[in-house]
Amino acid sequence: MSELVREIVEVAAMVGGDADDPLLIVEADGLAPTAGWTHVRLEPHVYITPPDDGVQDFDLVGDRPAGSAADALAPVEAGWEGPLADWLIGVRIHAADNMVEEEVFEFDDDFDDDDDDDARDSAEGHVRDNEDA
Repeated sequence: MSELVREIVEVAAMVGGDADDPLLIVEADGLAPTAGWTHVRLEPHVYITPPDDGVQDFDLVGDRPAGSAADALAPVEAGWEGPLADWLIGVRIHAADNMVEEEVFEFDDDFDDDDDDDARDSAEGHVRDNEDA
């Protein structure tokens, strides 16, 4: 049976796909309470009506090992891709001990300077807020 991992460490959320078919891409790193967790994944909350805060909630869950495992925090990671809802402004990832919110960003296609590869390489993470789009 799946359960929440212990803690969220880092979250990244961005827009992928293209203008006709935008995708929400979410990645999360966390800590499980023991080693040996399997099927670690992000499970989106399902809404009947969009949330007032514009934030899509996810649970970072996995399957605890069947046998005994060392009681030491173990790193886990998961990703999720799906359609980008028009109401979405951010994501919130839940674990047993904490939750982390992240605004959704998309990569700025205008940032492309072919004359200076070093500048482009060092610009990893150069993002544009969706509200500016």
